[in-house]
Amino acid sequence: MFRRSVLLLVLALVLAACGQSQSASSPLVLGAIYPLSGPQAPGGKQELAGVEAALQVAQSEGVGHRRIELRVVDAITPDAAAAAVDRLVSQDHVPAIFGTYGSTLSVAASARAEQLKTVYWETGAVADPITASRLYVFRTVATGGSLGRMAVTFTHDVLIPQSGLRAPRVDIVQVSDIYGQSVGGGEAALARQLGIEVVN
Repeated sequence: MFRRSVLLLVLALVLAACGQSQSASSPLVLGAIYPLSGPQAPGGKQELAGVEAALQVAQSEGVGHRRIELRVVDAITPDAAAAAVDRLVSQDHVPAIFGTYGSTLSVAASARAEQLKTVYWETGAVADPITASRLYVFRTVATGGSLGRMAVTFTHDVLIPQSGLRAPRVDIVQVSDIYGQSVGGGEAALARQLGIEVVN
């Protein structure tokens, strides 16, 4: 219920901001960038389905009193994600874009949206730099650093006491991209702070 309320509030704000220059009879066109092909397609398709469902709820509850159209772009590389932002802003004139599921895609797309002063709502990617020092980029999911800290907190508060380890050591295994750096960085920082030796 809370997430639905947040979504409706944000959509209402977007609609209010976007409604100033367009007539109430014209549709509000929003953008969406997700990996709909390639290895990240299953997650990209699920997040897009979530956005579409949320927009249907907003429409059914009369948020903004305008029909909403979603222009969807399939992007599977960072360059394609940034180019999709350019296309959605310059050709479709969207005031806001949803995306992108993958952190490597989101870093590129959100940076370009920030440059173009276009609202970018990240629906799933967690890499910390996505929202750092940005005025036009938002997300409602945890950051990678937060996810890493939660894992270490559970390890420290539950696993270590139950296992009876006196001098716990950890080896952090992560993917070598911005997602892995964010999650692993959060893990390493808190582990050291809590006195857990980080081997690697």
